[in-house]
Amino acid sequence: MQLIRKNCHPLRALACMVTTGFLSTMPALADTPATGVATGGLAAGDIASATLRMVIGLAVVLGLLAATAWVSRRFRAGTGARGGAIEILTGLSLGNRERVVLLKVGSDQVLVGISPSGLRTLHVIGQPATTEFSSFMENRS
Repeated sequence: MQLIRKNCHPLRALACMVTTGFLSTMPALADTPATGVATGGLAAGDIASATLRMVIGLAVVLGLLAATAWVSRRFRAGTGARGGAIEILTGLSLGNRERVVLLKVGSDQVLVGISPSGLRTLHVIGQPATTEFSSFMENRS
């Protein structure tokens, strides 16, 4: 340890000792035979079982990912409130960031414009017009 000076910073001294210790083991590493380097030191049967375990593990992870996506889509917070006070009837995109949405609020229908600056009520329809043929015929008679 002649290379380390007395007034050297302790972390620098530690780094010098680790580097010197690592470099001193290099000749010992060079003397070991390099058998099985391409296979990671595993025999042929072990490679097949390791590959099989890897493929099964990948399938399990992908299955868990698919199950998580299905559960999150199934129990989404917005769709759980069906039959509530506000319901989205339809929507139309007018541009990249502008939309018009028809909402049902109680018994009224509200046409809302959505833009980056916020929401704006465009029109309120009191009672929705019925366009079903049976209701039209009942009103005629």
